[in-house]
Amino acid sequence: MKGSAGLYQALAAVLIEEHGWGRAVLIATAVRGYVYGQPNPGPHRDEAEKLYARLGWEQAALLAAWFRDARNWPKGRNA
Repeated sequence: MKGSAGLYQALAAVLIEEHGWGRAVLIATAVRGYVYGQPNPGPHRDEAEKLYARLGWEQAALLAAWFRDARNWPKGRNA
């Protein structure tokens, strides 16, 4: 995938639309494992591995960070 600005934001929106907020967060968390070189053996590992391979380290890190940023959380959701 092309490393353009905002790619991770567009992908985050697609993940949320396709999977809902809860599952999208779990997938992003699994992607974060690849960013840190410690893949999680959980149920979202295969999907996370594919995303990481397509995005590359930088965009995958930005995607994972986007989901951790409270400003992007749905209204009414607390830490």
